[in-house]
Amino acid sequence: MSDDTTPEQLRQELKDIDAQIAELRHESGGVLSSVGQEGDGVQNSEDIAADLTGVEENDAVIEILQQRREAVQRRLGESG
Repeated sequence: MSDDTTPEQLRQELKDIDAQIAELRHESGGVLSSVGQEGDGVQNSEDIAADLTGVEENDAVIEILQQRREAVQRRLGESG
């Protein structure tokens, strides 16, 4: 982003980041709640490991998005 970003653009970016974080948390929550359940049959250990790896990857992306959100909030505070 350039220095001439408006406060409204920064607020929209915060909304977008919040939506991305919410989607990733929702996705991870669904995976975690289904791990080990026998509804569709027995999950093998490879499937469980892949699911848990996906959750860990989501957590890493969420951390990056939270850092980005903090940076945007600082910029918004400086601009207005």
